Amino acid sequence: MRMLRERVFRITARKLRMHTLTVLTLRQRTATIVGHSEGLVKMKFAIIAAVCIACLGQSPPPVPTPLSAQQILARMTANTAGLQTYQVPVRIALRLHKVITLPVSLSATRYFKVPDKERLVMRTVPAIAKPFQNAYAALGTPATWPQVYNGVEVPPSISTARAVYELRATYKRPSNVDHILLDVDATTFDPVQSRWYYTNGATIVMKIEEQSVEGKYRLPLRETLDVTFPSYRGSAVVEYGSYIINQDIPDATFKNGS
Repeated sequence: MRMLRERVFRITARKLRMHTLTVLTLRQRTATIVGHSEGLVKMKFAIIAAVCIACLGQSPPPVPTPLSAQQILARMTANTAGLQTYQVPVRIALRLHKVITLPVSLSATRYFKVPDKERLVMRTVPAIAKPFQNAYAALGTPATWPQVYNGVEVPPSISTARAVYELRATYKRPSNVDHILLDVDATTFDPVQSRWYYTNGATIVMKIEEQSVEGKYRLPLRETLDVTFPSYRGSAVVEYGSYIINQDIPDATFKNGS
């Protein structure tokens, strides 16, 4: 009987030791997992904090110095001071949508002569692209805008990328355009976006990238357009090639049909 009690005691003691080891092992694993999770949480908070500090460290662009519309247009005109003429090849990747969407590639040459002579000559224009040709050719270029528009400044606005002046303009001559909103970079005085609002509800939105030509003239490099008219809508990317500057261009070039 005594031997039986001792055997039972030994088995019970062995089971208790095994249970204790199991509990300790589980506790160690749990502590490891919790510690690892806490480390991940701390790391995530550290990353979020770093991002927030970086964002807070980026100060917004300064509010532009107030200028009149005439002063803004004068600064824009100064970007092409000394420019008499230019001609430049243009490639247009156009997508027009009426019933279906049709991609159209166009090539053209743009001509300019001071103070306000401007013409876009397109070659082999499909019939479906004629409305776009007429609308786009009528927009002109930044070099012609001071002569074409009456401008009234809207209070300076700031985006996350740049500070701009916004001009609300109307054509000096009778037009089917109700008004234009023109955004001008407050540092370079490059036009960066122009929006035409027509009396029939049509709109054209043009985003503009300028470049330095011959180190002294700010002229278009690329234009991206979204066009919405009652009869069609479309989009286009306009790429400007190499400019020929201040070479004589006959006045006849600017006459329709020439």
